[in-house]
Amino acid sequence: MTGTNYSMSLVVKRYKKLVKELLFAYSELEYVEEVLKDAHVDFEKYYQDFCKNNNVPIEQLNKDNAAKLKKIYPEKQTMTDEEGIVVSEEQKPTKEEHKVFQRMYRIVAKKLHPDKFSNQEQTPEVLEKVEAFKQATGSYNKKNWAKFLDICEKYDILPTRYEKINSLIRSEITELDKKVNNMKLSFSWRLYECEEDNSCKENVIKNFLYQIFRYKI
Repeated sequence: MTGTNYSMSLVVKRYKKLVKELLFAYSELEYVEEVLKDAHVDFEKYYQDFCKNNNVPIEQLNKDNAAKLKKIYPEKQTMTDEEGIVVSEEQKPTKEEHKVFQRMYRIVAKKLHPDKFSNQEQTPEVLEKVEAFKQATGSYNKKNWAKFLDICEKYDILPTRYEKINSLIRSEITELDKKVNNMKLSFSWRLYECEEDNSCKENVIKNFLYQIFRYKI
């Protein structure tokens, strides 16, 4: 094996390892997001009950701090991409990401686009490829590179510039880790982690009231 081939082999292995790490990072994000869907509801219910039982004037607090609350909980701006899929501004691919992943997406289209199988019998294998193209398109437009690269790897679609894509994957993993850590700082997550400890839950609500409204009990 020549030095060049050996180096390329290491780059490919590094790429495959990074894809696995990216998949794990996304799975962690999905887990936290799924938990928070219920945790936000639980937090609101516990918060309302706590305030009611402790005579906290939440309506007045909300009114007096309306501007502050709007800054803390702004409405996310959304947009529609070329495939008609609604994505947030933060999901819009950067120029660098678009350039690198677009090459791979074009290969995906060549291999898996439904038009390629329009005159073929719709066997389970064909239907699987059509579904894979749909998922690849959705993940590409939503900037879910983990799922996109996972589908690419399944159909032997590899990048042409490993160094560049490896760098992008590392950056994505870092951003995902930051996002997960920030979500775990939310009061809903803190309340969730209290489990059945009522004293812990009460402290979370007290901290919330003080941090948001500077209101002490």
